[in-house]
Amino acid sequence: MTNVEALKELYVALGGNEEDFNATTNPEAIHLIATVAAAAVAPELPKVTSSNNGQVLTVDGGKWKAKALPE
Repeated sequence: MTNVEALKELYVALGGNEEDFNATTNPEAIHLIATVAAAAVAPELPKVTSSNNGQVLTVDGGKWKAKALPE
């Protein structure tokens, strides 16, 4: 197995579509993996700023959201 073939397996395991994997070099393959990995992680937690100080994370509609502490 070549490095690119192994990287393709990783790409697919992370949720990438095998048909979309068109890399022929290690750097191209790693770039595709990074794209899939970033997309997989990004929606999990909301972006927060200092305006969220004092809030907690809770699940709302199946997604994480920062909300005020329940009273």
